[in-house]
Amino acid sequence: MNILLDAIPLKGLMTGISRYLRNLYVELERLPGVRVYYSDGRSCSTKMPTQAIPGPWMRATSLVWKLPDYLAFGFRVATWLSYEMRIRRLIRRKPFTLYHETAFTPAAVRKVPQVFTIHDLSLTKFKEMHPKERVWFANIFLNQRMRYVKHIITVSEFIKSQICDEMHVHPDRITAIPEAPDPLFFKRKKGKTTGALKAAGVPTDYILFVGTLEPRKNLPFLLKAATVSKSDIRIVLVGWKGWGDHSWLKMLEDRRLVNRIITMGYVDEESLACLYSSALALVFPSLYEGFGLPVIEAMACGCPVICSNAASLPEVAGDAALLIDPHNVDELAGAIDRVVDDSALRNDLIRKGTERASQFSWKRTAKETLAVFRSVA
Repeated sequence: MNILLDAIPLKGLMTGISRYLRNLYVELERLPGVRVYYSDGRSCSTKMPTQAIPGPWMRATSLVWKLPDYLAFGFRVATWLSYEMRIRRLIRRKPFTLYHETAFTPAAVRKVPQVFTIHDLSLTKFKEMHPKERVWFANIFLNQRMRYVKHIITVSEFIKSQICDEMHVHPDRITAIPEAPDPLFFKRKKGKTTGALKAAGVPTDYILFVGTLEPRKNLPFLLKAATVSKSDIRIVLVGWKGWGDHSWLKMLEDRRLVNRIITMGYVDEESLACLYSSALALVFPSLYEGFGLPVIEAMACGCPVICSNAASLPEVAGDAALLIDPHNVDELAGAIDRVVDDSALRNDLIRKGTERASQFSWKRTAKETLAVFRSVA
């Protein structure tokens, strides 16, 4: 089984798709009979690409997003068409068994069967929460390129049902295979976390928010809940600033939030594991997720979880989290107060969360994915 992968996401920040690909393909390469070719359209290697250096990558990406929408759209289209041309040339030269695409749209390739991983349908269901040029690109290419896809993999039963309903794809052509916590996420001992938190200026008691600071993560909702909460607990925000309206920054001027919000930006995985391990809770009020990796990562690190009852999150969290309505400020504020004040509740959530996280495994995900690849090939 010679798998050709679009490896471009692996060259960005370790978030979302790139984390999925890294963990999946580390395990796939350990399975017998599998050989992986990582392509960025220009070169093809049997070695997994290295992650981008965060600072320069974020600066370059931010510059692209500052372009007028039509220029950014033109740049994206030109880059994608060039990529497709190169990948077709590569497929003609080498005997690949299968092509795996995980980005915004399938590629126009015919010589080998293509499996397309769809993480969510936010580009079609929440268009207002994405950059316009990205939405335009999806509108033009996604449905048109679906005719090149032999099978779809997605990361939750929730998204599978949405693909069936919204894209009119027969369920037999879709397989839901869950993600899992990265093995790097496990409970760090107090002696390990104390120094890391002190160096970062993080207090002993805090709640944690993790995610790219984009509209559907619902960050303003969390800040509103913090102003209503009886607790004056500090809130640590982790994640690069992403796209969309950043008017939530003005909310930090509210006297009820002054000196309570710590914005850390993008952090490395060891720092994130330490933050998970020491937080009183992860608060994840996202409006829409295909899976919701921070929920299961936090659980793996022994961190209680409060998350929204929307989209895939109840499926992922099970009964191991406090589920809240992502539109009800008082409900989230009450959940924060309960977790902060009640150590018995925290311990119960930690116990349930640890058990829940253990039910997800990248080894299992890789085996199920390879089974799909073999049936398609």
